Amino acid sequence: MNDNSFDFLYQNVEKLKGIGPKKASYFKNLNINTVIDIFYNLPTRSIDRTQDIDFKNLEKGQTITTLVKVKKHHFPFNPKLPYVIECEKGSLIINIIYFSIRGNFLRKKYPEKKELIISGKVSFYKSNLSVAHPDYIEEIENEDKLRTFENIYPLTRGITLKDIRIVLNDAKNHLNKFDEWLNENIVKKYNFSSFNESLIKMHFPSVKGDIENRENFRKRLAVDELVSNYFAIRYLKEKTKRKNESLNLKFNLQEKLINELPFELTKNQYKIINDINNYNNTQYRETVLLQGDVGSGKTIVSLLTAIPFIQKHKQVAYMAPTEILANQIYSNVLNHLDSEEVKPILLTGSSKNKSKIYEKIEKGIFNFIIGTHAIFQENLNFSSLAYVIIDEQHRFGVQQRLYLAEKGVNTNILLMSATPIPRTLALAQYGEIEQVILKEKPAFQKPIITKVSNIDKIKDIEILLKKKISNMSQVYWICPLVEASETQKYKDVETRFKSLKNIFGSEVEMLHGKIKSDQKERIIQNFQKGNIKILVATTVVEVGIDNKNADYIVIENAEKFGLSQLHQLRGRVGRGNNQGYCFALYGKDLPDNTINRLKIFKENLDGFKLSEKDLEIRGTGDILGYRQSGDSLFKFVNVYHDQELIIDALQYVKKLIEKKEYENEKFKKDIYKLLMFFKQQEAIKLLFS
Repeated sequence: MNDNSFDFLYQNVEKLKGIGPKKASYFKNLNINTVIDIFYNLPTRSIDRTQDIDFKNLEKGQTITTLVKVKKHHFPFNPKLPYVIECEKGSLIINIIYFSIRGNFLRKKYPEKKELIISGKVSFYKSNLSVAHPDYIEEIENEDKLRTFENIYPLTRGITLKDIRIVLNDAKNHLNKFDEWLNENIVKKYNFSSFNESLIKMHFPSVKGDIENRENFRKRLAVDELVSNYFAIRYLKEKTKRKNESLNLKFNLQEKLINELPFELTKNQYKIINDINNYNNTQYRETVLLQGDVGSGKTIVSLLTAIPFIQKHKQVAYMAPTEILANQIYSNVLNHLDSEEVKPILLTGSSKNKSKIYEKIEKGIFNFIIGTHAIFQENLNFSSLAYVIIDEQHRFGVQQRLYLAEKGVNTNILLMSATPIPRTLALAQYGEIEQVILKEKPAFQKPIITKVSNIDKIKDIEILLKKKISNMSQVYWICPLVEASETQKYKDVETRFKSLKNIFGSEVEMLHGKIKSDQKERIIQNFQKGNIKILVATTVVEVGIDNKNADYIVIENAEKFGLSQLHQLRGRVGRGNNQGYCFALYGKDLPDNTINRLKIFKENLDGFKLSEKDLEIRGTGDILGYRQSGDSLFKFVNVYHDQELIIDALQYVKKLIEKKEYENEKFKKDIYKLLMFFKQQEAIKLLFS
């Protein structure tokens, strides 16, 4: 589609008059590279500069805009005292005050007997009304320009509000009118203004009502952002992810292996396996997100969903985030998927004879490849990769996931989240992905008893453990740091290991990320065999170690961890028939909100509820396992507050795709501008190719 209406908005800000290359480099710190990016930079607050002096309602710190006449300059003889410009407003005296500014400059700025418009915060100096360092001083003829509502924006070094306004004004002047692309139901339900009106009033408020309606303007822009995002990914899926034909998977080997398991699957596990089977058997290259609470049995579900591909003589790759977990998965495949048709191989950074392994994978001799990032090696080729399982998906970027999928033909992907993601955040982040949730836990697992207390209770815990570990119970002892740090006050593994060794002797071992892979594996095997009673570790044990005899976990400096991570650590115990216990110990002199957060952890065993709380407290970046600038996945969307909007936007887009609205020329013209505004170039190329 030939439309140059966005040419100006897509150009670099350095080309604007008054900006240039140097300021453009500073703008990058605000994620503003092109002119259109300025619209995504939302105001944090607004200043009402329409108010004149009203003695009935006058308060210290209030912003006023008023006409004054300069009467006299009072030069301070003591440099520590302020320079005072005495002004009149009728019979009222208003002092304008400056600190550390030369009198010559101020006398030129404020000539005696001159009338000026000033705007700034009210204070009092020597019983007189005063304005210190006014924000604006203008000639009388500019009064109308000054009496406005002024937005305040996030700034960075080298960028002022004036610079922000230069870019905003240029962007506004080159913004064309957008026709409505939302249906009438959504507009009426939320009482939305048009896209143009919402965007302009958000950045250029002209009346008090614009300030009061700012949240509604943001929500309107949020739903537009969601629609553009969902339309782009759903349309891409529709047009690019169709297979030539479905695999017509067979499930009899899967059923046989399920019946041979040494334990019984829950009804929920059966249902989820069936749901994933159905997705894998469609004509789409499906990506499915499997969510499950800690201990719900996600791993065995994921492994069993791979079997129909292997029965069809295809290859499967299982991506684990750590070597510890990769080893654990490999053991599970050997123990629970014992069949002549399943030919597994472990491929990690420390694997030997890699060239031979690569060769056998390429020839199809191995059909179930379990590994870490080593699977990403460019010189590794598959003979028939059809299914990729990615555990702890947030540790692998989108590009890594796509790269692995592209090693196969029509490859399906199963993503697994180590900790539950709140439903709306999952929808917002994974709008194109089918989602299945595993909630039911095995009946033999007992609810873990959680105790939260300060570090003073540590001696009591040591006495308790002295009694308990003699009865075949084992213990995880978690510390935030590997070694002592001068800059951080948190407990480290090495110091705690030494102190516990003095009490428990050779039954204590330590584990952390700096230990070599082969040594880590030996320690874990010894722990699982019961040779080690207390394992002092960092969060390296957060996932991947499944020890049915571990009944106790002690988490030092629990305040250092988020709710979801604490819950994941707690899930390391109580995996067998015995009662599990978690002791979360916090440091001294903590604020009340931190202790309250730990109380929430104590009172909730539901990972999904905890993830909602974590989202509320910590933001989207931490929940998904990374932090972006501004801690947000979106520009206008607030994932926590816009839950209903997220669902409505996704349902609206699904209907658009089902009805093939994208074939309507009027719709294509309207949606084009929306996609351009939110930089959805891939969808645009496809839509107009």
